Amino acid sequence: MMMTSLPRVRPEEVGIPSSAILRFMEDMTDKNMNLHSFMLLRHGKVAAEGCYFPFHKDLRHPIFSVSKSLTSAAVGIAIGEGRISLDDKVIHFFPDKQPETVHPYTASMTIRHLLSMQTVHRKSTNKEARDIVFEYLHTPPSHPPGTVFAYDTTGTHTLCAILQRVTGTTVHDYLDARLFQPLGMQDIEWETCPLGINLGGSGAYCTTEDLAKFGQLYLQDGVWNGTRILPEGWVEQSTSKVVDNSSAGILLEGRSGYGYQFWRARRQAYCAFGAGGQFVLVSPHHDAVFVSTANTMLNRDEHQGILDSVWTHLISSMQEPCPFDDAGYDRMQQRLSALKLLLPKGSSFSHAAAQVSGHPYRLSANEPGWTDCQFTFSDQACELIFIHETGRSRVVCSMNDWHIGPDPFFGLPSACGAVWADSSTCLIHIQLLEQQQMFILTCRFDRDGLVLQIKPAGALKTNHLDLVLIGTPINKP
Repeated sequence: MMMTSLPRVRPEEVGIPSSAILRFMEDMTDKNMNLHSFMLLRHGKVAAEGCYFPFHKDLRHPIFSVSKSLTSAAVGIAIGEGRISLDDKVIHFFPDKQPETVHPYTASMTIRHLLSMQTVHRKSTNKEARDIVFEYLHTPPSHPPGTVFAYDTTGTHTLCAILQRVTGTTVHDYLDARLFQPLGMQDIEWETCPLGINLGGSGAYCTTEDLAKFGQLYLQDGVWNGTRILPEGWVEQSTSKVVDNSSAGILLEGRSGYGYQFWRARRQAYCAFGAGGQFVLVSPHHDAVFVSTANTMLNRDEHQGILDSVWTHLISSMQEPCPFDDAGYDRMQQRLSALKLLLPKGSSFSHAAAQVSGHPYRLSANEPGWTDCQFTFSDQACELIFIHETGRSRVVCSMNDWHIGPDPFFGLPSACGAVWADSSTCLIHIQLLEQQQMFILTCRFDRDGLVLQIKPAGALKTNHLDLVLIGTPINKP
């Protein structure tokens, strides 16, 4: 029988104590980690999986730079089919986009340099350009290729453009028949640039199990159900350390090195990594795969806390044989079934609620153009309305729980919750469900009025929403 859905087992059957998985979940709570989902595989079987309500197993989550590792797989397949080679010069694929005079550094840059983040640029070039590759090739280089590690998302996009030229189709469609369908990775979405090229360095959406299948494929050396998906040797070649990444400017597994769009990890493991805690961690030594989706973008490098907990509580506990623990398994299952996004600790009630409920506030000048706002509190809910010249936007939150509805800034499906952190401070958390974006609203009330801080964390363009508003009570007639 062809394996499309991954088999499920009790964790002890594959050498993992249920208590270890319980400790991992407790540690995520103790760290206030904004985890959305996780899945743990050993010996090709799912030992544990959890989704934090309202996220669910069928939701396609943005995976950001894990997309780079998908692009790396596509490059490997194209090399195996003889379409390209690692030493092909990048400039040769784009005679129509070359500058009038090609700089020698740019002229000598190869596919290998793009894969290993050793391009001629110190950082990504213009990711917002209509023609990203044209801008990439016309941006003056700063150093010879192969001499500097510098994270370059537009270089990965250029790989996608190369693949589209040599295959005549998008990387998404190229991988669909060769990788996605054989693995049962259903309905993968992948954003494109204005020219119809998959973004390459980001933009893919998939489920947690899709990520786990991708990791398991690599753990199995590119073979799935007895069929070779990736060329022989490509997994080892692309996930081995190719370049030192001490200058990466990001804390990820001790900066253990970088391969071809994969990060090296401790204990001879490696991972695909996307901003905000999207991980596919593969540990060949333990025959294990761990994947997660999350939004840790409020604090730089917070994503590392997920992997630290994986190593401390999950991988270090793997043993065979592993005795069955029915009571521990029941506790783990109860915890898994009750997972939900974390809200700050606080109360559902404050005496201030009755004093401010229904009273409008005149807001200080602000870029979004809101003139007034108004809070309405009940025992179980909080409503906040922003008023502007052309209308109003609204968010409804459950007190100490999550309400599903549109956010007030983009009108997108969101989880919205509120708590009273103290007698005069209400915290409102808003998590978008289909985009990587959250907002924390800190609302402080006193006799003089309102101070409302909005703090965005995510991938959407929200600079205009990162602000502090001063609200003055509007006297009732």
